[in-house]
Amino acid sequence: MFVVGTDGVRVFHPQPYPSCGSASFEPPQSREGLCAVYEHSGIVVKNLVDRDSTLRMPEYDARVLTWVTTSTRVSNWRAEPQRFPNGRGRLVSLEVEIGNPGAQALQYGPLIARSPAPSYRSQPPAELALPISAGRPGEGLSVVAILNPRGAPGPSIFGQAPIPPHASITGWISFVMSLGESELVGLLRSDLRLSPVDENPNYVGIIRLWKDARSDTVEAPAV
Repeated sequence: MFVVGTDGVRVFHPQPYPSCGSASFEPPQSREGLCAVYEHSGIVVKNLVDRDSTLRMPEYDARVLTWVTTSTRVSNWRAEPQRFPNGRGRLVSLEVEIGNPGAQALQYGPLIARSPAPSYRSQPPAELALPISAGRPGEGLSVVAILNPRGAPGPSIFGQAPIPPHASITGWISFVMSLGESELVGLLRSDLRLSPVDENPNYVGIIRLWKDARSDTVEAPAV
């Protein structure tokens, strides 16, 4: 539930939500809406939408436009040599549109320094969830967004100028993964997960890349 304040900003207001594990939120129905699940940080509210829908977050709106994949060289591949044999990996980049429905300018994402070295944030603003086991049964793999990725399309969605009221920007979010992992993007249970601007760990927006998805993945040249 969102309550609109006097400044036009939508504020998340907690209330009881159905369980994300209920049949209506699971395949094949997988309906859109708000649901709750218990995770390590406590009760987490998930805002679920399909691939071709607009995600309405408390501070912003988000929409996936397309995504591209390309070969890439993983500099620290020796830390995971089986995942990235001889440093070979894949760079998956999603083009997204972020809209500001509020009455004040909105700074979306971290203010990243333009650096030649790729980097990650301890609290990533975006993650790509894939339907592959990360250890325990029923667990999936979550790949965090990489900042300043080499060979990625631009501009990045992060670090852009504040979004004026009732306007939007477009940009790219990139993820480094193995070849096998990249082939799961767009398949059942592959999701783009976005954090609120205030990085609240108990609220997450989820765009199901597999639900009502069009065949619009583009293979880009290797970098």
